[in-house]
Amino acid sequence: MTSRGRVRTTSNSLDPNEDPVSGLERVFSNSNLEQIARQRRRQEEAMLFSRQFTESDRTDSHEALSARYESLNYEVSENRLYRDAEKKPSHQLTLWRISRNRWFVCFLIGVFTGLVAAFIDIMVHYSKDIKFSWILKYLISKCSEEQRGTTAGCMWTVMIAWIGYNCFLVTIAAILVIYVAPIAGGSGIPQIKCYLNGIAIPEVVRLKTLVSKAIGVACSVGGGLCAGKEGPMIHSGAAVGAGISQGKSYSLGIDFGLFREFRNDRERRDFVSAGAAAGVAAAFGAPIGGVLFSLEEGASFWNQNLTWRMFFSAMISSFTVNWILSWFNGRSGWLSWTGLANFGIFENKDYNIWEIPLFLLIGIIGGCLGALFNYLNTRLTEFRKKYVSSKFGRLFECLLVAAVSGFLAFLTIFAIDDCQPIGANPTATSTQINQMWCKKGEYSAVASLFFQNPEESVKSLFHSPINSFGVTTLIIFGIEYFLLTLWTFGISVPSGVFIPAILTGAAWGRLFGILVERLFPSVTGIDPGKYALAGAAAQLGGVVRMTISLTAIIMEATKDITFGLPIMLVLMVTKWVGDIFNEGLYDAHIDLAEVPILGWNPPKMSRNILADRVMRKDVVALERRERVSRIIEILRSTLHHGFPVVDRIEESPYESLPDYGRLKGYILRSQLFKLLENRIFEEEGSSHGGLPADFYECQDDDDQMKSLADLGLTPYDESCWLDIEPYMHPHPHRVPINTSLPFIFRLFRGLGLRYLFVVNDDNHLRGVITRKDVARFRERRRNHEYHVEELYISES
Repeated sequence: MTSRGRVRTTSNSLDPNEDPVSGLERVFSNSNLEQIARQRRRQEEAMLFSRQFTESDRTDSHEALSARYESLNYEVSENRLYRDAEKKPSHQLTLWRISRNRWFVCFLIGVFTGLVAAFIDIMVHYSKDIKFSWILKYLISKCSEEQRGTTAGCMWTVMIAWIGYNCFLVTIAAILVIYVAPIAGGSGIPQIKCYLNGIAIPEVVRLKTLVSKAIGVACSVGGGLCAGKEGPMIHSGAAVGAGISQGKSYSLGIDFGLFREFRNDRERRDFVSAGAAAGVAAAFGAPIGGVLFSLEEGASFWNQNLTWRMFFSAMISSFTVNWILSWFNGRSGWLSWTGLANFGIFENKDYNIWEIPLFLLIGIIGGCLGALFNYLNTRLTEFRKKYVSSKFGRLFECLLVAAVSGFLAFLTIFAIDDCQPIGANPTATSTQINQMWCKKGEYSAVASLFFQNPEESVKSLFHSPINSFGVTTLIIFGIEYFLLTLWTFGISVPSGVFIPAILTGAAWGRLFGILVERLFPSVTGIDPGKYALAGAAAQLGGVVRMTISLTAIIMEATKDITFGLPIMLVLMVTKWVGDIFNEGLYDAHIDLAEVPILGWNPPKMSRNILADRVMRKDVVALERRERVSRIIEILRSTLHHGFPVVDRIEESPYESLPDYGRLKGYILRSQLFKLLENRIFEEEGSSHGGLPADFYECQDDDDQMKSLADLGLTPYDESCWLDIEPYMHPHPHRVPINTSLPFIFRLFRGLGLRYLFVVNDDNHLRGVITRKDVARFRERRRNHEYHVEELYISES
């Protein structure tokens, strides 16, 4: 039998397993696919069985990675379409158009992120007006007796109305998360961090997620929960960046036909980074802090052009939100607004060299309290995953947290007699003065902390005179807010931890400053406000373990670089102390979600773990020319997102798996869908069907949303052949079988790889390494020694 004549015959009776070149029967049939599936299950069962009795599994609950998370594809497929695109006369104009569109999209990201931030802030403002103007002012005016005892019964009516309103708003937020967009719960920063690390988190940047996040966080904050709207703004900005750059909406099913050249993971990643930076800028009025946040916490790829575009988006976002809020607050055109979090300006405040040890001590306290918070919140989250998994249970917990938060606030106000004469705090505004049970001419200092927006409470702790809050008030408020924040973070509502942590730290930091003033009464210049600022930085740093970006955010939010050195020292010490006990809150929640994230560095003590141990042998490969029916069967029977292309596939005399020839390239699942959709088949020496319009159309990953039934292929189509070679990536990354894990790790982390193929000395394909295969090797430290644990990949 000759080869080429056999390939181009018109007969439909050809064996679908027949090799297109040799004419011999292909050994890699459907039974081989079943063998590979069985082999994979046996490997996973063996790995799980072998690890069931290890000490690490008995002591560490994070022993698995979820198989449902896939990697994003950042690599450019340099196939024939890619090379031909450069030869077109219009290519120079295309390059200019793409560069222009990148800047235009970044401008739109900044504008729309600012609009979302302003929308959230205005919603919270109107909610505050309803609560404070109607519930507190109106109802308390009916309980205006001077003696506290005669008004207690009436105050129960006020408390019930307050709690009922809070529960109503929290119910809206919980319904949006539980029933509309579950990924919108929490701050969203761990999910965005994973996305920028190269992991495809389902629906994390969809329009319905953005809508649920924006409305939900406004209801959460307005509902009196210990939650902040600043953290969720980072998630909202990332969703804006992903949505605008694609020129379409999956949630609405609308395609505007814009920015098709950006419809791939590589471009989308850059715009999500810009959106995250714009979110930080809108939240804190901190464009530089936003860029540094994306660098420190998220982006796995960085270059100068991306930095400029991110900073541009952050500046536009800050400008937009400042202009809208200045107009809304009656000062149109005043662009010195500070985003959603206004901490005020530290005027006439300085520090002395002898105070540096005190700031370092605050850093130690913040590291210990942050580590305690992360430990307790992690255990609480594990309890939720196990026992509070039903929708009704999650909704009930949200309402319970809202009710308990309101009840504790009223109980604390009733229990603590901290009435201050009106005028004792000249920085207090009319909205911060609540009489409650105090006499005429006095106001409740405790109520000024509980019954206003968290940002205003932070501002009060930073700038109020030294005697504005009693020691007992600060102790009880700090403990209550610490515990309520601990309980709130993780329930099924959009909520951030930035402002609650800052408020908690400001409370105990101010208490620290008061104690310093009492210890050194003769020393001038001791102001509790600067210690409240240091405590706020220490508490937040101890929870999230941020250093560079948090220093910039605090300095920009307070518009003062004077305390730059103390804040930096506090955050450094806080991170060092906290890292002794556990990892940051976001990293802990990523581990709980079993996401295969790759850190900055490979595991220590892993040099002797080689590629033959890391790789998976159950590879499904293609030849350069394949029968359409076999491609359809592979796509139907596997969930792989990419397939290596080899020069031959033969039966192995030693193993149940096929023996693959030399690696020639690889092709993505989405590209195969595009080829099948355009019916680029061969028969009788000629091809029929049309080529994709251009390289960008072939790179479009829309086809991952389609099914084989949508293609409408006929039996005649399935009998044809498909020439894969012009469309495959001809030089995929590969390593020899004796490559060490640290080298493999750096390739994945530095290049953002999705696949890494393992070959022998003759370039024969022997296995494939994915992100999950690398991430399952985790570094652990016990008894001051480093160990490498191998986690199993859970299919459940």
